[in-house]
This record gives sequence, structure tokens and C-alpha cells, in this order.
Amino acid sequence: MTVASSKTDARTKPRRSKRRDRLVAIGILVLVVLVPVLVIFVGPITLKAYDASHRTEVTCEVRSAHTGVGSSRSVKGVGSSSNQVVIETSDCGTLTLRWGVTADNKESIADGFAAGTTWKFDVGAGSYKLHPFLNTIRQAVFVKEFRRP
Repeated sequence: MTVASSKTDARTKPRRSKRRDRLVAIGILVLVVLVPVLVIFVGPITLKAYDASHRTEVTCEVRSAHTGVGSSRSVKGVGSSSNQVVIETSDCGTLTLRWGVTADNKESIADGFAAGTTWKFDVGAGSYKLHPFLNTIRQAVFVKEFRRP
């Protein structure tokens, strides 16, 4: 091996290492910054839009139902509260009804979901597919309509 060839090898090695270091740094940046931003901000908006145009009807057995007050917030930090009925089911996880629920009727709606009864619920297809994950992180799967089968 000559002196010239060993100098060439020594010069190319650090370049490859610098290139690899840059790629690793970019990968870490994407994982630490970009992925959380997408999951926290873009994901819920995308899921809401998908659910609005993709509905599915599921049949679930009710374990219990109770009233509550839900809250929402926008990207600007402004939020509101709304009456809701939270429905615990044995096979569909936790479902939340807000449409048509008022302070005056929320108790009667919750009382209508007797334990052991079966109901058909109109839910967003995307949210329902993700319901095990959404229930784990305490995010609601919203019911738009419900009826007895």
C-alpha cells in the first residue's frame, strides 16, 4: 500500500462518517419533533375529517351509561364544554354521544341504555377501527345516531 492510497482512504472515511452522522441527526429530529407534531395536531384533524365522510354502524351490548360534560379545544386554545352520555359496552369499548344531548335530556338518554341491552350505533369508521387505542388514551369515539336492532 502506498502513502497516497492511505491518505485517500483516510480522507473518504470521515466524509462517510459525517454523512451518516447527518442522516442520524435528521432521523432523530424527525422522530422527536415531526412525528409528535403530526400525531398531536394533524392526526386528530385528519381522523375527524375521515370520520365525517366515512360512517359505519356497529352493534354493541351496553354494560352501563352515565352522563358527563365533555370539553373541546381548538389549536388556538379556545374551548367549549358540552353535555354528553358516555356508554360503556362489552364489545365496542367506550362510546360517547354528544349530538342531541342537552342538560335537560341527558339523564333520560343515559337511563335508556339499560345494562345488557343491544344497540346499533352510527360511529366514524376511522375512530372505530382505532377504538382500542383511543380508549387507552382516553379519547372519545363519538356516536352520531343510535337505535335498537
